[in-house]
Amino acid sequence: MNIFLQLVISFFSIGLFAFGGGYAVLSFLQLEVVQRGWMTTERFADLIAISQSTPGPIAINLATFVGYEAGGVAGALLATLAVSLPGMVLITLFALFLFHFYEKPPMQAVFKGLRPAVVGLIAAAAWQIGQVAFVNGVAVGIALICCLLIARWKVHPVILIAGSAIAGILFF
Repeated sequence: MNIFLQLVISFFSIGLFAFGGGYAVLSFLQLEVVQRGWMTTERFADLIAISQSTPGPIAINLATFVGYEAGGVAGALLATLAVSLPGMVLITLFALFLFHFYEKPPMQAVFKGLRPAVVGLIAAAAWQIGQVAFVNGVAVGIALICCLLIARWKVHPVILIAGSAIAGILFF
């Protein structure tokens, strides 16, 4: 199967099941990308960092970067479109019907069931990326300091990203 068709099928299926946003599908993205041999887990972790620091949704940014590495500019365009298209279609359909049924108990039950699943998917992604990212005590220290600065003093994430990049230059 040619690389462009593989990219479209992979990223369309990821976009189709991207409930909870980009962070919720990180583990699905990683599994798909690494198993297909498009990149290593370490490279994928690097692209997550880049995708977080560039404007736009993380899943779309990752699709663009992975598509580019796997198939050049055409791969980037196809992967980006493929991951975005299901969400655009589904949200349009949901918008037509959701407002009429949102307050109904069955719909509320669906959303209550999805919330813990999304938290679990985000936790799984954090665990998988943490296994690659925490290469030593310095990396763990940077992560803990960032968590503390956000939780206690509400430090802006851009400042933490810049500070972590500087720490990476100094300590790695």
